[in-house]
Amino acid sequence: MTPAPGGLPGVTVHATMTDVAAELCPVYGLDERARSALRACFRLAGDDCRQRSRDLRDLLLAADSDVAADADALDAFLQIFAALPETDFAIDWLAELGLAWKRLRLAGCAADLPLRAARALAEIGSRQMLGGRETLSALELEMLNALAAAGMCVAELLGRETRGSSLAMAIDDVVDQGIGTVLGRQLEKALAAGQASAEVATVGLLALRLRLDSSALSFDLVQRDAILDAAIERLRGVLRESDVLVRTELHGCVILLPGLRSQAQVRLAANKVMQVLELPFVINGVVARAIFALGVVWAPDHGRRPEALIRCVELAVETALRTEQSLVIFDQQLLIEAQREAELEKEFLFALENSHLAVHLQPQVDLKTRRCVGAELLMRWRTRDGHDVPPWHIPEVAHRLGAGPQLTRWLVFSACRTLAELRAAGVDIDVSVNLMGRDLMDQELPMLVEQAIKFWRVPPARLTVELIESAVLGDPVAGAAVMDKLIALGVSTSIDDFGIGYSSILYLRQLPLQELKIDRVFVDAMSRSQEDKEIVAALIRLAHGLDLHVVAEGVEDEQTADLLRDMGCDYGQGYWIGKAMPASEMPAWMASWNRQAG
Repeated sequence: MTPAPGGLPGVTVHATMTDVAAELCPVYGLDERARSALRACFRLAGDDCRQRSRDLRDLLLAADSDVAADADALDAFLQIFAALPETDFAIDWLAELGLAWKRLRLAGCAADLPLRAARALAEIGSRQMLGGRETLSALELEMLNALAAAGMCVAELLGRETRGSSLAMAIDDVVDQGIGTVLGRQLEKALAAGQASAEVATVGLLALRLRLDSSALSFDLVQRDAILDAAIERLRGVLRESDVLVRTELHGCVILLPGLRSQAQVRLAANKVMQVLELPFVINGVVARAIFALGVVWAPDHGRRPEALIRCVELAVETALRTEQSLVIFDQQLLIEAQREAELEKEFLFALENSHLAVHLQPQVDLKTRRCVGAELLMRWRTRDGHDVPPWHIPEVAHRLGAGPQLTRWLVFSACRTLAELRAAGVDIDVSVNLMGRDLMDQELPMLVEQAIKFWRVPPARLTVELIESAVLGDPVAGAAVMDKLIALGVSTSIDDFGIGYSSILYLRQLPLQELKIDRVFVDAMSRSQEDKEIVAALIRLAHGLDLHVVAEGVEDEQTADLLRDMGCDYGQGYWIGKAMPASEMPAWMASWNRQAG
């Protein structure tokens, strides 16, 4: 095992785990189709992974209250194990699972726990899919079989890992969990020394993370590890002898800067760190460019206790990662915002579990006849204290919580339920639903849409799935594959906010589309800008040349509607036509609008 920088043992990732997983999957019948069914398993059941891990623990403890002496180690292991369907044997997940299992074994857990956890996971899946019914559909049975096979495969994988690793190796890996304690002790010494000096010294703390952007994701785990090793070697060349560098995780490290004269020195050190990491790295003869994020704090301004400084620097680096900044210096506003977001996350889980998200519809009209022909489904969420959350913020909260699949399921089923309710009220119009960008890369999305259509018994031709342009352009081949499957179901596909992406036209003709939506930025500016007017006219001609119909967003007045009609635009949507309204109000609004339209 190679010691991590700073003299502390780091995380060792055994490449054999990945190799063994690749060997075992075919043995357990986990081919491409089975693994696709595995990934869809709990998604279609609308399950929350956190709740799934709690259910796992309850089932295991009910069968054996002494299943593990260390409750925290058990919870950590089960939280990772429960994510098996979504992760699909990803290398990072295998590494985390292996470490969690070794820690649990070191605490005295029985070797057969993974097999018992696999059986419990299959039981949870069966219970959720049945939902009070007596039989499963063929699709549900296929997913359940894949879940059981994957659980047994992981159980054997962990069994082999346990037999192939000595207790000494397990202890070495567990030492990594103590890095926080070691760092805390070093920080405590530095803070005490600073306070004991004639003038209170400044102590700096920097947290560095490799940003996993599109380029970094092309590296495997070993390559990412090698990049961080190379980065740490560079940093050692600019650090003082008294500075402490600790590797904290697979893709990060922390630098402790004791005995500084002022906060300005911390800022200078942070800038120096980023400068030495700007040049590309050469890994095994291959040039690799990596992007890092740095969080910066210092004592005593940002805290006088180790735990406070560690919390602040983690918040700073997480903010840098989330906002795509290279360097973030902590301030109290970050803490206030983090606390606010934490409360919002709790509120979101409550809203999702208790059906507190609401469906609104914004009408779309035929610009020639002025009659209503469709509507776009929009999310609305009001917290329990009466605060309206901006619609664009909802997917961000869901993504941070790992609840994106649950939100997508809610959106798709809400669209089909709304279609069914409108048809029952005598309103036969199209309903479009705007999905999150990452949904387009999800090969199980068509399966989810098909299930919703069948459950609510709605004609698929009445459903349009809107996809964000930037997501389509991110991987047009994978996106086209998902869109082809949706079209095969009879569902229409549309690109939303078109015109923002610089390479849109290059890919547009390659994608299976029926509709193009022109972004409101161009439509709103038509009356003031001849250039924007020409852009809209060109986009309409382009879309019609590709046999697509066009929806213009942002129609705020009758003059704009008439201008779009004269340009040949098919449909319009905007405040002049109608604001988003509760779905229950749509039938009455539509009857009134169509009477006026004639």
